[in-house]
Amino acid sequence: MTGRLEGWDQHLARFTEATFYHSRLWARILLAAYPGLEDESRWIDSAGARAALPVQTWKRLGGLLATRHSSFPFLYGGPVPRRIGEQDLLAESLADLGRGRRSLVCVSNPFAAGTCEPPAGITVIAEATHLLHLPTSYAEFWEKGLTTAKRNDVRRLTKKGVTIRLGGSSEEIATVYSFYRRSFGRWGGRPGHVYPEALYRAMIELGEGNVRLYLAEYEERIIGGTFVVRWNGHVHYHAGYFDHEARALRPNVLLQERIIRDAIEEGQRDYDFLPSGGNPGVEEFKESFGGKRTVIARYLYRAPLHRIVDSLRRRERTS
Repeated sequence: MTGRLEGWDQHLARFTEATFYHSRLWARILLAAYPGLEDESRWIDSAGARAALPVQTWKRLGGLLATRHSSFPFLYGGPVPRRIGEQDLLAESLADLGRGRRSLVCVSNPFAAGTCEPPAGITVIAEATHLLHLPTSYAEFWEKGLTTAKRNDVRRLTKKGVTIRLGGSSEEIATVYSFYRRSFGRWGGRPGHVYPEALYRAMIELGEGNVRLYLAEYEERIIGGTFVVRWNGHVHYHAGYFDHEARALRPNVLLQERIIRDAIEEGQRDYDFLPSGGNPGVEEFKESFGGKRTVIARYLYRAPLHRIVDSLRRRERTS
């Protein structure tokens, strides 16, 4: 597979729509963190041109259940470029992958705008992320991007002694990951997909400097951390986890301000807050930093065996 995909990331770098989640770097991180994952990424050749389509296949129950993801897990995918001439390669990719014995999850890319009419058998779920197109100076962001209330929050929390720094040691990753695991009870139980600690370790270790761990501290104690991806001009707030006992200190306020400041000073193009799961409070928080709601779509195909399993699970819940 590696030889067949030679030149992949160099190809992606030609297109501003490409994200880290399309890259071979991300594929290598995933394969290190999820030993059972299979990489089925492939080239699409059309009209004398070429597109890169990331695909990872997740198998369960000894391979009886298999789901193709573009990209795993539940992150932006689809072909790059999305369009060659008049052809919408996203629609063609959905038609190709969204059939047969394997299910499909494909999340559209906010940097390749527009939804498509899905082929028969594919369900579309509307979602949204928040994007901030970064100004050329931090001063402009401070005056025009932040609300007055948010500027006051930054000043107040800084005065209280909350500080932000970069981290990445094994112990620091473990501390931030513990906040994630402890949050399950507040969320109503263990989620359907639990991100392994190995994923965050692989992001730092294999990310070739494109992944950062920002840490919030108070009185020399870590109270929160965020994993941030920077690649091809896009900065993504990949994940953030916080000490519930320190929630009154609102560490995510200073973390967001520092991440955005660094991105502006490094000349990045935009900042992607990533989807909020439809949570109004989280969306309002992102908008207070200048994030603009941007519609994306999740395309789903459930293979026949998956539909049977879904039906049995629904019966168990209602019985």
